[in-house]
Amino acid sequence: MAELLPPEELIADLQNALQQRHPRPHPVRQLLLSGRLTKEQLQWWARNQFHEFRNIHRFFGVRYQKCPIPELRRMLLENMVEEEGEDLFGGKYPSHRELWVQFAEGLGIARDDILNYEPLPGTRAALEMYVSLVQQSHWAVAIGTGLVFEGGGPKRMREEREALEKYYPWIPATSLDFFRAHEYHDEGHGNMVIDVIKKHCMEEKLQHEMREAVRQRADIMWLQNDCIYNAFVRPSLPAETVREIEGRRE
Repeated sequence: MAELLPPEELIADLQNALQQRHPRPHPVRQLLLSGRLTKEQLQWWARNQFHEFRNIHRFFGVRYQKCPIPELRRMLLENMVEEEGEDLFGGKYPSHRELWVQFAEGLGIARDDILNYEPLPGTRAALEMYVSLVQQSHWAVAIGTGLVFEGGGPKRMREEREALEKYYPWIPATSLDFFRAHEYHDEGHGNMVIDVIKKHCMEEKLQHEMREAVRQRADIMWLQNDCIYNAFVRPSLPAETVREIEGRRE
């Protein structure tokens, strides 16, 4: 077991572990950010990503239920309200689930199509893996797994929105509010996640659990993209593109 690290070193250690785990962006993300996904591939990506967004309450709710600190529960509750729709309390955006449906419609997917779509088996399995991880983890670790997505959320969402605007100009600008909402909200969420790790993972056992949990979360997100990539993207790619984005020399 690694030695106990002070807060700032722990965050750096976790971020380094994530970088080592997956040093290259997933091939789907590489293709998206370089404008090389077809319209049909974007549609399959959107359909399968929706499975997690429509089930976020399943792991956000566990985080909230487990947390013993009232001030943090208030922050987690605010996070859940944003996910379920800040318009409930006079805010700008509807639920993030609805924003993704609007994005899908901008891609040419009918509302009934995405609402009734049965995701790939691996996509379903990945969600169950993450729900189980959050359920089985210490409350601070359960929140800390958000470092993998929420910790880099604003940058990630901005990069995806800018790529969609640049390379896929046929997508209506109004369909990209999902990304704008996360650019705005995830900065605060990421800061909360980092603060929880710094303040509440100051035991060797918890730091070890935290390292393993963020690796697992990163692998789960990779699996989600792998399912889409192998089913709908890779079969139609030229061999040289596969070598490029998968980092193969031969």
